[in-house]
Amino acid sequence: MHSALYTVDAFTCQPFAGNPAAVCVSSAPLDEAWMRLLAREMNLSETAFVYPVEGGFSLRWLTPVAEVKLCGHATLASAAVLWDSGRLRRGQPANFQTLSGWITCHQEEDWIVMDFPAVEPVSCTEPDGLAAALGCDLLAIRRNHMDFLIEVQDEVVLRSLQPDFAALSKLPVRGVIVTCRGASKSWDFMSRFFAPAVGVNEDPVTGSAHCALGPYWGEKLGKKELTAFQASERGGVVKMELRSGRVLLSGQAVLMSEMTLRHWPLPGV
Repeated sequence: MHSALYTVDAFTCQPFAGNPAAVCVSSAPLDEAWMRLLAREMNLSETAFVYPVEGGFSLRWLTPVAEVKLCGHATLASAAVLWDSGRLRRGQPANFQTLSGWITCHQEEDWIVMDFPAVEPVSCTEPDGLAAALGCDLLAIRRNHMDFLIEVQDEVVLRSLQPDFAALSKLPVRGVIVTCRGASKSWDFMSRFFAPAVGVNEDPVTGSAHCALGPYWGEKLGKKELTAFQASERGGVVKMELRSGRVLLSGQAVLMSEMTLRHWPLPGV
């Protein structure tokens, strides 16, 4: 048995930027243990696993150590692969069955638009050790079912963060989103995302985090359409349109590689 394996730089129009994802496309469900080993082998923040089902495609997202319930950049990458490979016609929507329900992607010129659920963060008390782990003052603290969202003073603070990842990994969440107002007219806000608890110290560009960031900054700024920059070393741009209970996330993608993956027997089998 063989599968197709792709790597895609997501949330960027340039190679070697944005967030790289692996996309494994198969004709049927794959063995769970094999999938986890492949995600560990790829060692990217997420590897997506895609196969056809009634109404579209099944889509799952695995980090090197865990499965996650929502992932933006690997969804963007998966849609890009389906159109580029001819598995879907240009202009045909990409419908994905996921752990967060059905997600639909469509093309708008050079951009891919993803219809994601909003996961609005709410006020919460500061968990012990969070400020110390980040090494900065916290202007606001919010939380949803996945992550903490922290607002900091400005871009200087945001870019200079050197978190204690061991301490962050002990928090009862997937990750910590840190954000500030945009320093230029190009961005409404900026962010970084740390998720050592699921094996990703810093994610280059995190679509699912913007399902919380969009509602947070939309309310603060009184806007329904926003543009953001995730200030990781690689960096990436995310556009958002807020709708009732949903966030339309838009990004670009660059297909970096395509290969045939052999299904070797599992070790010890």
